[in-house]
Amino acid sequence: MLDKRTTRFLLILAKICSDGSYKIIEKQDLAKDFTDVDQMIRYLQDNEMIDLKYSDETVYCLSVLPKGRVVYEGARQKVRTATKIERKTLILIVAFTFVASLLGSLFGALIAGLF
Repeated sequence: MLDKRTTRFLLILAKICSDGSYKIIEKQDLAKDFTDVDQMIRYLQDNEMIDLKYSDETVYCLSVLPKGRVVYEGARQKVRTATKIERKTLILIVAFTFVASLLGSLFGALIAGLF
């Protein structure tokens, strides 16, 4: 099971290697957001989520394997589902707020008219 940081790291790699081919990625680009890049690369490689073709002090040449793409697609699907729920909730909140304010102003006018 991946932790949140490693999952986020895999998602970044999957975006870079979106066409399924090997990409050359500079270590300093990845080190901006993550401190232990080598350890995460090794972990993902051991779990057959990425294939590391070449590595030296400055670059990686890697590709995301199908197992890693499954994690990537699952995370993207979660984001889409969460966004849909939030939109529905927002629409309901706006509708209920509109109805409550309309009823409040109606009752306020009725009370003001009585006195």
